[in-house]
Amino acid sequence: MKKWILIIVGIILIGIIGIGIKINSDLNDVVEAFNSEHSLNEPNLIILSDSISPNKKYKYYEYQFDKGGLGYSRIFWSIIKNDKKENDLGKGLITQGFKIIGWNEKNELLLREWNPTSELKTVSELQNGTIINGMKINIVE
Repeated sequence: MKKWILIIVGIILIGIIGIGIKINSDLNDVVEAFNSEHSLNEPNLIILSDSISPNKKYKYYEYQFDKGGLGYSRIFWSIIKNDKKENDLGKGLITQGFKIIGWNEKNELLLREWNPTSELKTVSELQNGTIINGMKINIVE
């Protein structure tokens, strides 16, 4: 009798371990998909505009995602190094509530406060001189 109980407990433990491994791999897939979304390699990425800094070291992108039948995502702005190997837009993602409007002669990124919807109530700590992905920003009125 004890032998059967041990066998049943063993099978249950193996099942629990298998389910745990499956859940862990599914979560890893979700994390990978979330992290890869803000990438130049993302198939649903729609680049609205881009611009290279005056010194040619950085490039910013204005983009959104095609969500299929759901329409389009909100607009995002990101600054990355102007390098063919660099494609992770998530590194230089601009804080929600601001948009990029261009460059100044000092190779600083110019931002403006931007509230596309009345639902956006977040207050950002972004200030002049903040460094985002190696680029100094300047907020204009």
